Amino acid sequence: MPIRKRCPSCNVTLTLTKLGSSRLWWMSSVLSGRLVQPCVECGTLLRLSSMMLVTWLASIGFVVASVGLVLTRYPMLLIIALSCAVLLLVGLLVTRVEKVSGPLPD
Repeated sequence: MPIRKRCPSCNVTLTLTKLGSSRLWWMSSVLSGRLVQPCVECGTLLRLSSMMLVTWLASIGFVVASVGLVLTRYPMLLIIALSCAVLLLVGLLVTRVEKVSGPLPD
């Protein structure tokens, strides 16, 4: 599923792809495992904000809590699942593209 965001430097709408479908992405331990891609128009190195990591963790928590709720019927898991769903929604709404600061490792 492609993500459409605007480049903070040139305001061009970008379509960010996943690792498997683009040769322009690479992983960097300096960037906490977030994917980096240059802007097509201006060449600025871009990455998705850290809210994308919160979104991924919230989606995993939601699935685990939902399965646990179905299997055990423990009412506290409903509160956890709803909290994860709210985090998931907030994370998706506030995810933005940011510039990469600092040098990338070789």
